[in-house]
Amino acid sequence: MESEEYCWNCGSVLESGANYCSSCGAEVGRDDRAGGESESGGRTDEWGTNDYGADDYGADDYGTDDYGSGSYEQAGYGSDGYDAPGYETRRNDTSFAAVTHLLAIFTWLIGPLIVLVVTEDEFVDANARMAVNWQIMFTIYMLLSLMLVIVGVGILGLIILPFLDIAFCVVAAVKANDGEVWQYPFTPEIV
Repeated sequence: MESEEYCWNCGSVLESGANYCSSCGAEVGRDDRAGGESESGGRTDEWGTNDYGADDYGADDYGTDDYGSGSYEQAGYGSDGYDAPGYETRRNDTSFAAVTHLLAIFTWLIGPLIVLVVTEDEFVDANARMAVNWQIMFTIYMLLSLMLVIVGVGILGLIILPFLDIAFCVVAAVKANDGEVWQYPFTPEIV
């Protein structure tokens, strides 16, 4: 019965007659397979570790040009190509853009302005700009209507404008969810 031979570098079991370790690519000499003195001078035991007290321990071929040129495949870094379960990635986060418009109904200018400052996505940024521009114009229209109340015409604007605000924000949210950037009516680009 033949005893198993171990790599002096990583300790894995060597194939019979191999000149290189199939796990780490280290060169394996005759002495290494026999469990005797290795080429580096340290004794290799069956677990594959060199004597740490040897004079030339660690003086392997680290500084030479051929160090690390072993024939082994290293696993790649990064994602394995699969996303987290239950999360659908989209280039433009249309859901967040739609929520930005709906947020304007409840938070006025504050919500879309925070989204505009925080977001890094171009699509969400464009939708947040549209929402901020509309909320600024909505405020101007409400102030004008408030001033026109004195004349008697402004009361109509104070009644209709909040409903228009809700309707415009809902339309913009639906368009954003479909991947479009909707320009609010009567709204110039301010921001």
